[in-house]
Amino acid sequence: MLAPMPRRLRTSPRRAPRQKRAADTVGVLLDATEIVFAKHGFHKTTTNRIAATAGVSIGTLYHYFPSTEALIEAVVHRMWRTELEALQARAPLLDTAPLDVAVREIVGGLVACMAAKRALYERWYGEASHLGQLGHGLEMSNAAIAMLRGALEQRRDRGEKLHPANLQFAADLAVKTALAVVRTGARDYARETKSGELATELAAMISRYLVR
Repeated sequence: MLAPMPRRLRTSPRRAPRQKRAADTVGVLLDATEIVFAKHGFHKTTTNRIAATAGVSIGTLYHYFPSTEALIEAVVHRMWRTELEALQARAPLLDTAPLDVAVREIVGGLVACMAAKRALYERWYGEASHLGQLGHGLEMSNAAIAMLRGALEQRRDRGEKLHPANLQFAADLAVKTALAVVRTGARDYARETKSGELATELAAMISRYLVR
């Protein structure tokens, strides 16, 4: 006899907020989810605990989100958007500053995102890395890869000597390496994150790879 298929939890929101009041409520719910998840971990984060922390009824919570997993996934997506915004804010440096300086600032911005919410990163990476639909993560990393590749191509066209021959692969590898190290760093490099050593050494590693 075949075993029953496990029930697949719905992780997408029930509805997107259309008005400011609804958007504010969703923001409060995500803030509460972040607090509860970072403090208690995946298995002790419940919709009741989130609703109580947010100061809303459980009915209000379920009006927007069908499950705890959906709330955590939305928090992860917000975390990734913050990372992309940090990259985009420093993107002009790729055109105006020496490449090692630009890399140092960009990596520093990523590490700062993680450091500000290290407990959240650690809980997500260690306990719930299955949450965060693949498409959202790829959308963010692909935007960062395209940004870096374009800057590297412009530098090569200007005669700057770069180490990699395949700039698409180089940009892909550099971005994914930075994201992976920063995210695992929440778990593995707490002291080095606080001291600044993680950002310094990661930026130096990427710069040595890119610059001949």
